Amino acid sequence: VAAIELHRPAVCAIDSVQTLVADHLDAPAGSVAQVRECAATLLRVAKASGVALILVGQVTKDGGLAGPRTLEHLVDVVLHFEGHRLGEHRLLRGSKNRFGSVDELAVFRMTGSGLEPVPDPGGLFIEDRPEGVSGSAVAVPLHGTRPLPAEVQALTATSRYATPQRIATGFPPRRLTILLAVLERRAGLDLGGSDVFLSVIGGLRLTDPAADL
Repeated sequence: VAAIELHRPAVCAIDSVQTLVADHLDAPAGSVAQVRECAATLLRVAKASGVALILVGQVTKDGGLAGPRTLEHLVDVVLHFEGHRLGEHRLLRGSKNRFGSVDELAVFRMTGSGLEPVPDPGGLFIEDRPEGVSGSAVAVPLHGTRPLPAEVQALTATSRYATPQRIATGFPPRRLTILLAVLERRAGLDLGGSDVFLSVIGGLRLTDPAADL
């Protein structure tokens, strides 16, 4: 806080907020009380000095913000930086934005000289898609304000269990269940005894209802 007030930087990045400690609290670093108090203190200083504040924080295994939900409520924008450990691409995704739409997506490529933005990722996630194969379709959902083509792969197989499996990666499982019910009722497809596996390629997550088609 003293450094921010002394130097008045245009941007201040804190890495990470879970490591900060307020001396007047007895709780350990990373606890709910410490994260809440430190974030609130930094927020007050940032508003008073006009500094753009970036808080870097940890996430849970499910991809949510670690720590108290207060942290998410305090900030104006929540950005998730994610990528596949074996791939070169990284995705920057907005899940909260007080100043615009959510689910905006920026794509970067990790190179030997660091991160480089992919200016037009329109065909990035379908460039290696083989032609004329079954079980593959292209959806063009909106990610925020940008339409981004995505490959959806699906496979059905006769189930070996009493209850068939429904496994989806990058697509809401409940919506998949509804779509299967529609296909069975309206299209006459018998899927009650089949395992269904669905995957969206490239680490994308389809939330736009237009992707249901």
